[in-house]
Amino acid sequence: LYPQGFFCFALAFYGLIPAACWRYTHSTEVEDSMMDVYDFVYEEVRRNASNFRRHELTAIHEAFLCCGKHSPFGDTTNVERTTCPPGEVHDTGQDCLRKIQDFLKKHTDFVSTLLGITIGFMVYGMILTSFLWFSIHFSSNLDRKGKYILR
Repeated sequence: LYPQGFFCFALAFYGLIPAACWRYTHSTEVEDSMMDVYDFVYEEVRRNASNFRRHELTAIHEAFLCCGKHSPFGDTTNVERTTCPPGEVHDTGQDCLRKIQDFLKKHTDFVSTLLGITIGFMVYGMILTSFLWFSIHFSSNLDRKGKYILR
């Protein structure tokens, strides 16, 4: 029973280590991908009056509670007027790209903390199960054999 417990903790540990390494070596890939998707959808709406992309952009604006972005390619007020949630005023210092970046940074920090705590519990579980297995396994050999006489 205890070797199987150790094996389960070790299997989880060796699955979490690559996840932690990937998190630290590729920390900006998820963020960059999300920013690229937003840029793509935004520019598609700006260039074309596609109804599907307009609904996507509106959903992104509603999800992140933001409105538009600063674009070097021209006027963006028409896009923002049709896709921003009602009552959302475009703040020149806080565009959607900044909001998405802040959102992802906060959540990846939370995932990293959770990953570190989980790895710590896996190490603790492996130490505990190995200690229990060794104490139970070797306690049978330490039994006293023979007779005891009180005088």
